[in-house]
Amino acid sequence: MPDAQAAIKLWNKGMVRCSSCNKTMQLQNLQPLQLMPCSNCQDMFFVPKKIGDYFLYEPSGGGGMGSVYKAVSEKFSGELLAIKVLTRAARENPADIHALLNEARVSSFFVNCDFIAACLDSGYEDDEYFAAMPYISGERLDKRIDRLQQLPEKEVMTIGLHLLAAEQHIFHMGYLYRDLKPENIIINQYGYTVLLDFGLCIPRQEAKNCEEEFISGSPYYLPPERLLGQGENASSEIYSLGMLMYHALTGRTYFDADEIQALARRHISGLRLNRAAKMQGLRSSIAILLDVMLRQEPNERPQDFDYVADSLKAIIQEID
Repeated sequence: MPDAQAAIKLWNKGMVRCSSCNKTMQLQNLQPLQLMPCSNCQDMFFVPKKIGDYFLYEPSGGGGMGSVYKAVSEKFSGELLAIKVLTRAARENPADIHALLNEARVSSFFVNCDFIAACLDSGYEDDEYFAAMPYISGERLDKRIDRLQQLPEKEVMTIGLHLLAAEQHIFHMGYLYRDLKPENIIINQYGYTVLLDFGLCIPRQEAKNCEEEFISGSPYYLPPERLLGQGENASSEIYSLGMLMYHALTGRTYFDADEIQALARRHISGLRLNRAAKMQGLRSSIAILLDVMLRQEPNERPQDFDYVADSLKAIIQEID
């Protein structure tokens, strides 16, 4: 991680430093946020860029409407940051601009929670739309499931508790998350489960009376009431959490491809599920909890996060 003050001071002089040979070069000959050959050592190096208070120095993924970069800033001294920047095409699209800045605005409400990567800053600077958040070092949950196939019971129960704490924090702030899936979760270096991506997060009242024209979310985890155009509440999040926990425990999603197609056609009432067969091989206490979390009817599920959290704590004690 570069020193923010030194890097920005050099940038303000119109210079950048090669990460391989440490030679400085004139910015006027370089294209920021691109890989280019160093004029001295010929090694390819990433040309950084200063956007507002932030010095972006290394790519860190992305996709869709934006790219993510590792960054440092004197504003957040000693902290590694992740800066999301709109692509060239997206910054010409008012809908994409609104999506980025609105997601940043909403997630900024959820600071001071160890299980949420909340936005620290956002805006338009130096011809770029951006959102800044803490950089979370760790393993994304979908990649962890792919690597291990089935996660240990205690780990999954702990993941569930951490996500419930995040969900509860969001809920108490008057919002519903609405996009729980492994791709939006990172297990950080300290073993904490951290929730990312707040693009579908909306006020609870809006979720309760939601009449979206298009259905958003992953079909493997979204609650059936969204498919039916009905309102969502805490029990909807509990359903999605149950789906996620099932996937982590078994290495497979609860619904297979044919069942997903039936759900997509909104044939929920005609879907015949052998729930006992799906829970086969799971610890009985876990199977009982998941069975009630995954009920198709919202009023048959637990209605608050505390009940599920207490159940998970009891299962952890049983495992120990």
